[in-house]
Amino acid sequence: MQLVIAEKASVGFALAKALGVTEKKDGYIEGNGYIVSWCVGHLVSLANADMYDEKFKKWDVADLPIIPDEWQFIIAEDKDKQFGNRHEQL
Repeated sequence: MQLVIAEKASVGFALAKALGVTEKKDGYIEGNGYIVSWCVGHLVSLANADMYDEKFKKWDVADLPIIPDEWQFIIAEDKDKQFGNRHEQL
């Protein structure tokens, strides 16, 4: 099974049609040896600086640049299901 991830649903449907993939699932299309899926807007964003340290709630040029040891990511609440599907497929 090969996974194809498109930028948006309309591109995903066009790719699925070209690949002969026809079985619609919840947020993706499967068949003919392929899973064709797509993203929806911004699935993931970087955490705000104050999520790393409370002192960053108030900006100070002396604190710049803010480069965390480990980046934190936020999954958009309204995109959680779509993100979960992509995560499982990968």
